[in-house]
Amino acid sequence: MSSTPVYPNLAGVITSADIKQKGTGSYAADYVPWAKVMQLINQHANGWLPELITADDAGYVHKAPDGTGYLCIQFVNGANTTPIWIYAITDSRNIPIPYDKITSRNITDSHRRGICSAACGIFALAYALWAREEIETSSNAETVETQPEIQLQQTTPRVARQRKVSAPTTEPTKVAPSADTEENIKKQLIDQCVDLIQDKLDRIQQVAWIADKATKWDLDENGSKLAQMTIDQLTSCIDDLNSKPDLKR
Repeated sequence: MSSTPVYPNLAGVITSADIKQKGTGSYAADYVPWAKVMQLINQHANGWLPELITADDAGYVHKAPDGTGYLCIQFVNGANTTPIWIYAITDSRNIPIPYDKITSRNITDSHRRGICSAACGIFALAYALWAREEIETSSNAETVETQPEIQLQQTTPRVARQRKVSAPTTEPTKVAPSADTEENIKKQLIDQCVDLIQDKLDRIQQVAWIADKATKWDLDENGSKLAQMTIDQLTSCIDDLNSKPDLKR
């Protein structure tokens, strides 16, 4: 009597850096590209590969009672197989396509999406995305740790800072810059950078933007990437962000 194999549990493998977004406004949707899904399966579930179950006509499209088509997907690892996962062949509006209207492009697109769906249902890969739960940001060597910038992803409106208006004074005596004044300048630049990131970039873009700057300047320490930047780097970031259009809210 054969025992059921222990399937890989890939819950928590994806990070916010793996998530892409398509569409805008109320039609925006987060997703993980199929290529990334396969890369993560190959990395964390090595040996398990997706396979299509053939239909009665020896093809791969199964005919549903209502005359539409679907795919049967399972993962195989040697003699071990997972349960079969059914995935409908649909158009871009997620509407099932009549069997005799299904094209090769419909099959390939549904195949890629079906693998992602099956990997979630069987291995729990990216389950948090499907279940609308929070995705953690990884701190391993393959991704850039951006968790300290989580304030950039807040959903509540931020309170505008009050500008301090000083009375006119005589020109102060110039003194050599101290560590304290440089620290204050840097803090002001970080605050300005945070404001611009919130105004110019959405949640997905924020993570990618910070990761790009961290990679460019080798900011590989734990903690805030903005805090690791020099004054010149922060100034460069502000110039870059000022050149971008504001988000449409």
